This record gives sequence, structure tokens and C-alpha cells, in this order.
Amino acid sequence: MSDHQYKFHVQMGCGGCSRAIKKAVEALTGEDENSSICRKEQTVFVVAEPSLSYEAVLEAIKAKGKDVRSGEANGVGQSV
Repeated sequence: MSDHQYKFHVQMGCGGCSRAIKKAVEALTGEDENSSICRKEQTVFVVAEPSLSYEAVLEAIKAKGKDVRSGEANGVGQSV
């Protein structure tokens, strides 16, 4: 199976916000290069192994108290 690609639009107001999300995502993926976070564009992009679900990544971001405005899994819009 191929990796999944998840994209989230997340409200981030400062560097602390983006660092908190980065740590949460890295705790799931285990690797720095599997994610990118752009505070300017308010996006979080994650490449995940098939065993890591969209919902797990979404919940990890929300657990940091962040407002997730929209999400996609493999280019298809998902509920947030």
C-alpha cells in the first residue's frame, strides 16, 4: 500500500502554535521529513504510512487546542 497524504487548514497565530503542531504530528509519524507546516498559509501537510489514519492526525492537532478549519485525505475533502 502507498502512503497517505493529509492536508489541514489550521489557525496558527505564532511560532509556538506551529511548533506544537509539529511535535504532535512527529509523535505520530516519527519523522521530521514526513510533515510540513506553513504558518503563513495556515496549512499542515502530512505524509503518513497506511496504518496512520486521517482521524488520528486530526485529533492530535485538535488536542493541541488548534482550530482545524478543513482537511483532506489524498486530495478528498474530509470532515473536521
